[in-house]
Amino acid sequence: MLKTNTDRVAKPLKPLILLGILKGYVSHPLLVLLKLPKFMKKYKKQLPGSYPVDFVQVVVLMAAMYTIFRERHDRETAFSMVAAVILPLGLAVQMANFRYVEAERTMNNLITYQQRTNREGPTRLNKMEILKQSSECYEFRVHNCMFMEAFSLLGMPELTRVMCAVDNAVFNVYLPEQIVFHRNGVGNRIVDGAPFCSFVCEGRD
Repeated sequence: MLKTNTDRVAKPLKPLILLGILKGYVSHPLLVLLKLPKFMKKYKKQLPGSYPVDFVQVVVLMAAMYTIFRERHDRETAFSMVAAVILPLGLAVQMANFRYVEAERTMNNLITYQQRTNREGPTRLNKMEILKQSSECYEFRVHNCMFMEAFSLLGMPELTRVMCAVDNAVFNVYLPEQIVFHRNGVGNRIVDGAPFCSFVCEGRD
């Protein structure tokens, strides 16, 4: 029996997802999980108290994991390991936010739940500007990136790209036969130096 609905969003059990993925990459995954709280507490103290609690939890988890991986690996390998863990976890969370199971998948519903997530989710302090909104095309810009701000404060701005990849994944798997997601070309993200992040969802011809 499905226990979720469009107002009661699914809450994937993150520790089990983390453990399952870590088992594929590290020899002692439980040890990694046990070390996480120490670093998460450390990084939480370095972030502004004005940040939403759910946003901070995502940031400090990624930063802590990155730090642990960098104890034994070079920066690029550690980054790839964080991405390998966070991408499926983030996709599970975002599919829940987009009501992938609970609502019919259409352009209009994608718009509805993306905007609801923007209002209620961890990045609700981001400023979003809608450029186009129809059943054929949904285009918007994000004028500040909370993840870029937070990861930069922690000296790890590169981790922002992992969250960009989560966005790429969820928009592209939502309804792949009918909707294609892109960013109007390469370099149109704040992490690339652009003044805003571009998001475009277009119906396939």
